[in-house]
Amino acid sequence: MKISVKLIIKILLIFSLPLLALAGCGTWQSVKDGTVNVTRNVFYSKLKTLKIDLIARHALNQNERGQSLSTVVRIYQLQDKQKFESALYRDLLNQDKTTLGDDLLEDKEVIIRPGEAIAVDSEIHKDMDYVGVVVFFNRTDDEQDWKMLIPKKELSNKKSLPIELVDRKLLKINKKEK
Repeated sequence: MKISVKLIIKILLIFSLPLLALAGCGTWQSVKDGTVNVTRNVFYSKLKTLKIDLIARHALNQNERGQSLSTVVRIYQLQDKQKFESALYRDLLNQDKTTLGDDLLEDKEVIIRPGEAIAVDSEIHKDMDYVGVVVFFNRTDDEQDWKMLIPKKELSNKKSLPIELVDRKLLKINKKEK
């Protein structure tokens, strides 16, 4: 029985084409995965650092005589917003960790003086969805001007979020105005 060269080539082609196709699928998947990763890194950069600029006016936390006083600012990385939104001033002042419970992932406290600016940079917790900022003025109104909730989507790796402390109010500076 004599096997021709043409027959051998046909048999090899028949068996090798499916193998080449399978190898091509794996290569294509690798290329596709690499492209997806590059796209995510370019267009959807992962937030790594919480950057907040606290800017205190000279008229900050004034007492009855009009004298400006230093004040404490706490910055909370939160998993959820409900407990923070419903928290009272005295609860966050005296027992913030208990009040915020499992929603609290990280916290940082700074003291800011009138006329001072402080850049606060912290590593982002992987489960953070919100940042809560609280200022403990010597007295407050019934309004919620002493606390602020910032969704993660408003934060950036490139630019700090500027927050101004004016008298007994906490104000987010609109980036478009500057």
